[in-house]
Amino acid sequence: MRTTFDDSNLINNLKLSIMKAIFTILSMLLFTVALAQDKVFVHKATTGNSSGNVSTLDHPDLNGNSSANFIVTHNLDNEGVQYNDKVTGTWYNGSSWTVFNEDASTMVEGSSYNIYIPAGGKMISVEADGSSFDLELNDPAINGDPNAVMVYATYWNPNGVYNDNNYGFWYDTIAERWNIYNEDTAINIPAGAVFTILIDDSTGGATAFSHTATAPTSNYTVIDHPSLNNKPNAYPVVSPNWGTTGDPSNINIDSTIGVWYNGTNWTIYTEDVSTMPTNAKFNVYVADPTLGVEENESIAEISSYPNPTNGDVTFTSKEAITAISFYNILGQEVKQIYGNNSNNLTIDISGLAAGNYIAKVQAGTAVESVKLIKL
Repeated sequence: MRTTFDDSNLINNLKLSIMKAIFTILSMLLFTVALAQDKVFVHKATTGNSSGNVSTLDHPDLNGNSSANFIVTHNLDNEGVQYNDKVTGTWYNGSSWTVFNEDASTMVEGSSYNIYIPAGGKMISVEADGSSFDLELNDPAINGDPNAVMVYATYWNPNGVYNDNNYGFWYDTIAERWNIYNEDTAINIPAGAVFTILIDDSTGGATAFSHTATAPTSNYTVIDHPSLNNKPNAYPVVSPNWGTTGDPSNINIDSTIGVWYNGTNWTIYTEDVSTMPTNAKFNVYVADPTLGVEENESIAEISSYPNPTNGDVTFTSKEAITAISFYNILGQEVKQIYGNNSNNLTIDISGLAAGNYIAKVQAGTAVESVKLIKL
């Protein structure tokens, strides 16, 4: 009987160990997907970060990362209203990412820009040959889908081509392909001009939808959507959508557009203050702002152990830890602990449910998001 009992315990313990190992592996895989979060922040052009027609961004996900790429949309009111009726492009200058006026005019001081960095979302790059006002897009994620939602940015690299035009998207029902097109259809897209296009929210945690200006006021239309309503820090990015032939949205909007928060809702407006056309349609992307890192925010040298853990976890930093906030994979804050002016902080998380978390650690002026698995 003793042998049978011991063998049974051994088998049960082995099963338990295997189950824990499988859970840990699955959690890590799921957590990797969950962490591929698109991010967004707002950049303001100042005399300190701008020169000529260029304003330099400062963000840990962009600095020194030539392959990053991002989407940009004007933001009218970021601590002060400032129009900039210029087409904005993106450029990597060898060490930093920048936004710039495509017409080479001086960057307007105080103008602001929503910067959307895809992490889980799918980005493509396309290059024009200069033979047409439009350019067909070919990707399985959007082919044959007239309801696909896309936003774009003009990209100065790699060919060094200025592209001072406003663009939108239209869907060819015969070819079953989307196209990006010059809103001034009499002008071909410059040869060598490159676009970066976000075509799918994928695992990026974004909300993507289309908005139609059914009742515009003056030069703007109000967006009514739960991902944006009463969320001043949502910072959406937008692009015009002509739709398919015969749609009420078959309107060319040859104006630079931007977004503006009116106190309760985000709006889309024209920079040249031209009337917003009724039935104009726009694609909108909204990143989950919970896990975003603001511009100029530093990255701390943080480590944690043990990880995974079923009880205590210790965080260490080169500077005194001031606070740690824990978020679940839905972006909800579930626990917050304040530091004790020490470089080491041990926290009991046994009360948290098993699963995946992000610990956002504040140490001095630096911040780092740490992956954490609770067993």
